[in-house]
Amino acid sequence: MAKTDPRTVASLLREYAHRTSLRGDNPYRTKAYLRAADNLAALSQPLDRIIAAGALTGIPGIGDAIADIVRKLYETGTHPRLEKLREEVPAGVMELFAIPGLRPDKILKLHQALGVNSLAELEAAAKADRIRPVKGLGAPLQTKILQNWAIARSGETQLHLHKAGADEGPSTHQVAPSLAVFDRRSTGLASSVSRQVRRRHWLERFS
Repeated sequence: MAKTDPRTVASLLREYAHRTSLRGDNPYRTKAYLRAADNLAALSQPLDRIIAAGALTGIPGIGDAIADIVRKLYETGTHPRLEKLREEVPAGVMELFAIPGLRPDKILKLHQALGVNSLAELEAAAKADRIRPVKGLGAPLQTKILQNWAIARSGETQLHLHKAGADEGPSTHQVAPSLAVFDRRSTGLASSVSRQVRRRHWLERFS
């Protein structure tokens, strides 16, 4: 059976994270999945060598539980729980995570209350003023969606994909910050440098 490449594994792990967040799973666990997905996507070494060496847990953000999920995704291209989660919400709903400021609970509400299953349907609902009257959604969210829809469609800022909800409190799908947007206070910068050093030392093991 053909193995799955690292970027595809990372994409599947992000989908896994988003779908679990829609079910109301622990937001810290969701963040851990997304952090692990980002680190997988950034790998410069072959994933098959890392798995063969039993070194998945050496990747920052990947513990034993996530390593088991990653191995399954790599070996089969899917995961039993992911398949079950896919039965609950259509694939198009995942597009809504691209909207900055849109939390998982709001995404689920939009899907359940208004039948929104894609970015195009979300835009149509907002422009038709269908979001404003819905309890739990409202006018502020509708305005935010209209303001940020273009960002999601253009794909100009890929980081927004997992930073939705940052301005509404702790998000269940915020990725680890890149150096380009990292808070440059001394403590944050030191932490970033430390992570980079640890990752470099880890990657040297496979050079």
